[in-house]
Amino acid sequence: MDKLALKRELESKYPHAKARLARIECVYIPVTNAATAKAFFMKHGLITLSPQGNVKLASGQGIFFLETKEKQTSNFVTHDWDDNNEEHEMESVCFEVTQIDELYAQMKADGAAVSELKDSGDCGLGFHFRDPDGNKYMAWQQA
Repeated sequence: MDKLALKRELESKYPHAKARLARIECVYIPVTNAATAKAFFMKHGLITLSPQGNVKLASGQGIFFLETKEKQTSNFVTHDWDDNNEEHEMESVCFEVTQIDELYAQMKADGAAVSELKDSGDCGLGFHFRDPDGNKYMAWQQA
């Protein structure tokens, strides 16, 4: 079933005008060392820290870097994103950023693992980056 057919079916079965989920308050990311993850994000100006040392985005939403016993990432493989790739490695978080050209140049110059900066026309500019544990993220700026 295609996405529009599924949309019609679900909306006919479950009609409601407003979703109860208001926004994402925080995200939990698996890491081997929380201090290293915070330092990576701070180095690139991606986050600030609250007075209690918690990670905050410019919007006020939080990220928790939670240490795991065994190394793992939040990435997953899907066939449902890229029509040309049945095993696309998908990031679990896409961040809206400001000054994407400057951020990209800085991260690349600092040796961060980044993809090429891509202009997707009306969808905006974006690039992927990875933290020291290999968690994949998207940095995106609206066109």
